[in-house]
Amino acid sequence: MKVWQLVGLIGAGLVACAGEPLAVQSREGQTLRLRVGQELDLTVGTVGPGAYQAPPSISSTVLRFLDESVVAPHLPSGPTQLFRFQAKARGTALVVITHSGTNPTIQDTVIIQ
Repeated sequence: MKVWQLVGLIGAGLVACAGEPLAVQSREGQTLRLRVGQELDLTVGTVGPGAYQAPPSISSTVLRFLDESVVAPHLPSGPTQLFRFQAKARGTALVVITHSGTNPTIQDTVIIQ
């Protein structure tokens, strides 16, 4: 095996180490741990009218907001939303997602290692 092939394999392994996205169902006040480069997929559900607002408030640039979408299943109680984030650097960020109706505000702490 040539040196450049070995370097390519090691690089691919490092990208894979960023791992699968951390997919979680939101609950109030959770602490989540990510690795630099890892994605956070945060699913939130609404009961009643309104929806969670994008973009969310993020206290630090160590975590970047990617996007928000409405996802299946489409429930009669209200939309299910997916908020996607990317861990950019080591540190801690507080994520605050407000609702346009009466559902509680989500406040999660994200620790990036």
